[in-house]
Amino acid sequence: MTLQELKNLRYQEIDSTTSYLIAQGFTFAGYTFSMSVNAQINWSNLPNLPESVFPLHVSTLNDEEIYYLSFADKMNFYYTAVSGKNGPLQSGNDLKVLITACVDEACVNSIVDNRI
Repeated sequence: MTLQELKNLRYQEIDSTTSYLIAQGFTFAGYTFSMSVNAQINWSNLPNLPESVFPLHVSTLNDEEIYYLSFADKMNFYYTAVSGKNGPLQSGNDLKVLITACVDEACVNSIVDNRI
């Protein structure tokens, strides 16, 4: 395996872990909410929703409970969702930068993704 092939393999592993972490959802007010692709689309529109649609009934990650999101909590919920996705993305990118800088196999193998 060439150095580039090893790096590509590690990038794929990091991407897989990143996807897994995002799929775990995010927690707000003691409830865990989905970060599926559909949920991300819904959350991205949250800042644009008018006060008249609140409280918004939001299903938890496993559809086990309904959370009543108030207008007052709208932006805190939104920013928590954004952080729930951005954290794994940024930490994964940080690992990829380290791997990209490696000039040998030992360096690539020394970088550990301990996010799980």
